[in-house]
Amino acid sequence: MSDDELITKREHKKLLNSLHKYLFWVGEQIPEMVDIDGEQVRLHEFIWEMINKPCLSDGDKKQIDHCIAHISKKEKEYEKNLEESDLTREDAEKLFDLTAGLLRAIMDLKELEESPKKKLSRKFHDDVKKRKIDDAKKLVTFLDNIR
Repeated sequence: MSDDELITKREHKKLLNSLHKYLFWVGEQIPEMVDIDGEQVRLHEFIWEMINKPCLSDGDKKQIDHCIAHISKKEKEYEKNLEESDLTREDAEKLFDLTAGLLRAIMDLKELEESPKKKLSRKFHDDVKKRKIDDAKKLVTFLDNIR
């Protein structure tokens, strides 16, 4: 397939199914910037800032909720484009990566509001997160090997 050929319906479905797999987000990068209400927001920086706060204020929680709502809307829009738009392989891969990155951001933001880990020291939190990612990667490798 050449770079300017459009992907097939089957390839569209394969990409969409990949977005909905368990642990799809492992290794996905949160986009640096995202447009929210016509304003460019430094999404990666915002999430990092919120993760590193020892305690979230009510204002922080409102900002997080606002961000989740807008990112979710944008993610659904991207997913619909991934499903319905005529895309080249390169464009489809870029859109897939962006969509997966937004899903990762949403998951990270939701975890901030719900996680009791905020009470743990930063070092311990980082170690736990690294172990979870390592375990997830091992599980994905194991599942791939048994298929």
